[in-house]
Amino acid sequence: MNLEEKDRTLLLSADKLAQEVDALAVISFLPADHTLELKSPVINVLEVHPELKRHDSMLSLLEYCSNHVLDAVIQYRIMTQTDSGKVVAVFPYAILIYDIDTTKDEFSAESFANLADPEVVYSVLSLAFEIAREGREGRPVGTAFIIGDINELKRWSHQGVLNPYEGHPEEVRDVLKRENGESVKEFAQLDGVFLIGKTGIIEAAGRYLDADGRDVNLQSGLGGRHLAAAAITKVAPAVGVVVSESGGTIRVFVGGEPVAHLRSDIRLVM
Repeated sequence: MNLEEKDRTLLLSADKLAQEVDALAVISFLPADHTLELKSPVINVLEVHPELKRHDSMLSLLEYCSNHVLDAVIQYRIMTQTDSGKVVAVFPYAILIYDIDTTKDEFSAESFANLADPEVVYSVLSLAFEIAREGREGRPVGTAFIIGDINELKRWSHQGVLNPYEGHPEEVRDVLKRENGESVKEFAQLDGVFLIGKTGIIEAAGRYLDADGRDVNLQSGLGGRHLAAAAITKVAPAVGVVVSESGGTIRVFVGGEPVAHLRSDIRLVM
């Protein structure tokens, strides 16, 4: 059996298993095969193809697969806003059944719904993934989104450049509308951060944060943007989402602490 035949067999087996356990989808870490007619929705993972490597034990293999599928399932939850159900993940050497609900221990916007509408947080994270992967005009872009009580956020910030959202109607400032994503990605190149209200209306871009970050403890290597986002979430009821310019990692801050570290090198194609 050659590699292509092996992959097809694995996909067919994963599809059959997904039907048996009533899974929502198959998440495939295999090369995409559009010739197969499968009963389950298939989500292909691009840009991350775990190498077939030697494992000392079944436990080592399971941990290796679980680490990759966890990142993929968290992103699946963000993209689909699905909080429960099962998916079947298929690798070149393993098939796993994964319960989406277990990823809530890693990250759940519902856990800070008092600060911002979870749907808004997930929409912002989807934009953050796109910015992290695509950059702008061929170069990487770092930016931050602060979501929360606008009056409080204004109190702890000031406008650094002309606000491109000033005076515009809410329908073109709503992050829940996908058609507004391109303007967000364009303004992500500005210095400063985005301020977004609890319900998803963008109040400003190019905003500088004034909260004192001296009492914030972050891991070494994180820059001023991370420190500022952590600081403002410590003094104001807000959620901070930061896209790192180097590496494209996305971090979420609440209460001055990082509550999620999301990889953008995993890309799901649905």
